[in-house]
Amino acid sequence: MRLLPTEHKDIMNLLKEAGLDNEILLTKKTGWVHLKHKGEVFSFHRKKVTSLESGRFIDSLEYYVGTPRKPEKVENWLEVAEQLKAWLEK
Repeated sequence: MRLLPTEHKDIMNLLKEAGLDNEILLTKKTGWVHLKHKGEVFSFHRKKVTSLESGRFIDSLEYYVGTPRKPEKVENWLEVAEQLKAWLEK
């Protein structure tokens, strides 16, 4: 999974605000993005969903946080960013 420009910008801004821009290890594996700091990991996943409504294909994005084995669906990217910010403030 490639980060969208807005996701990348928001993540970098949050890391900079927390003073951790050079201390976080960011990895991507099997569609999940993992941010690791001092043994703790924050992970999220974005999934594109296409549905057929009234004869038209509609694309939407779904976001998940947690782990690949226990994903928790969240409303949108802003909620992922809020959870990431809370994780960074620990």
